[in-house]
Amino acid sequence: MADINYPPIGNKVIAKVIGNKGNCTIGMKPGDEFELSTHKCGEFCGLFYKNIQGWVQTLQFGGTFPAGPDPDVQVWDCPNPMNRIQVELRRVKE
Repeated sequence: MADINYPPIGNKVIAKVIGNKGNCTIGMKPGDEFELSTHKCGEFCGLFYKNIQGWVQTLQFGGTFPAGPDPDVQVWDCPNPMNRIQVELRRVKE
């Protein structure tokens, strides 16, 4: 596959694995980080990305969450009930 140059659009969004209950079926583990955007999900789990994609776009394009102490951070749990991975989405303003 050719290297793809994704254009910088909006803010950078970093997904960091911060916890797990069980073993991730694709091997994600605490400490792993992924840059996500409206254009890319890289090596991040497609099932999990499908559930958080709207929130990735919200962070990328400057939106805020309806609740929470930090408008630049949100925590999400994997939709796989047998192997819950917990991810922090963090907006990095550029």
